[in-house]
Amino acid sequence: MRQPALPLPAIALLPLLLFGAAACQSAPEPDVLAPAAAPAVVVDDGAPGAAQAPARPGVKDAHVGGTARVHGRQIGMHLQVELGAFVDPAISVDKNFAPPAGKRWVAASMSFVNVGGASYGALGRMWAHDSAGQRHPVVKTGELTTGKPIVFDSLEVGERAEGWVVFEIPESARIVRLQYQDANTQANSGEGFWAV
Repeated sequence: MRQPALPLPAIALLPLLLFGAAACQSAPEPDVLAPAAAPAVVVDDGAPGAAQAPARPGVKDAHVGGTARVHGRQIGMHLQVELGAFVDPAISVDKNFAPPAGKRWVAASMSFVNVGGASYGALGRMWAHDSAGQRHPVVKTGELTTGKPIVFDSLEVGERAEGWVVFEIPESARIVRLQYQDANTQANSGEGFWAV
């Protein structure tokens, strides 16, 4: 049996009805949506007090006793960096040497081992990040009651350097994170992070 033909106005409206029905369907669940674009990486200019630099995607903070592998820009340059201890406050063995009023020292015991295939140059930079997002560079203090400051000009393959690094921070600041950055890399690469 032959179906009756649709009138012309109904045929003209058919595409609009189909498009409208598709547009009214519910949106897909969030877990099947395409991932959002990654936020722009903040470039760290190295100035004291600059905003906290984020870790590279997928890089997790280590903790006290934890190590981070830091890669230099040159092939074969690799350091294994360990945070051995964190003290707050840090105190000089010289009773006449102390931070200025309104400031205190905190210190980290660090170990650097050259695990690459080439000699390693000067020590890179370190910062202590506080809970307000400010960062504080290493300061020179001399020997602490906990030990001597770290010093090395270069490390041959397999060599280790250990010692303390000190940060001068406001009395009210709370340090939450430490950062080491290789001396010969761009910002946000060749880094290690530790939660404290």
